[in-house]
Amino acid sequence: MTDFEQAAIKASKAEFPNVKNKACFFHLSQNKCLPWALDFIPSENIPAAFDELKATFPPEAEEVVQWFEDNYVHGRIRRRNQRNGNIIRTDPLFPPKLWSVSELMDHGIPRTQNIVEAWHRRWSTLVGKPHVGVYTMIEELQKEQQRVDLEIECINRGEPKPKQKKQIIDREKRIMTVYKDISNRSVLEFLRGLAHNISM
Repeated sequence: MTDFEQAAIKASKAEFPNVKNKACFFHLSQNKCLPWALDFIPSENIPAAFDELKATFPPEAEEVVQWFEDNYVHGRIRRRNQRNGNIIRTDPLFPPKLWSVSELMDHGIPRTQNIVEAWHRRWSTLVGKPHVGVYTMIEELQKEQQRVDLEIECINRGEPKPKQKKQIIDREKRIMTVYKDISNRSVLEFLRGLAHNISM
């Protein structure tokens, strides 16, 4: 799972060609102005869903909608065929297959990499400054290893994981209820149902 950074995406493809890369839902939601709920639609259905959603936006949103379409859904228009009117497009910079969380939802995989970012924050706090010496780094890595060992022991003893806030648990249940009901809703009803449950 990566942020929406081309260098990270290309590097992961080069180093791990047989692994599916997914982009972090949290970073996409920070990166776009359209309803986040598009992310929950299977990637192959996103272009049609986007086109349906696009028709509901006011003219004032055209510039943002076009930007999103060019970069995340259809790609930029290269040319139009004069004879039949067909549009030739480039691939989008961030194709739906990269940012759709539908597959993650189906397999119960987290939609974000917030746990990794929390560790980075904790590490920054432990070390306390951007540039540290080798000995300080080793000391802090040893402390972190002790903490991880303790966490593993707690899991081995069968201790429950720290509880999530009730508000988050309830929201995730509502999201899953709407997600599982995709076949019984129109595209816009599905997107609206999810958008009500996704907080900025």
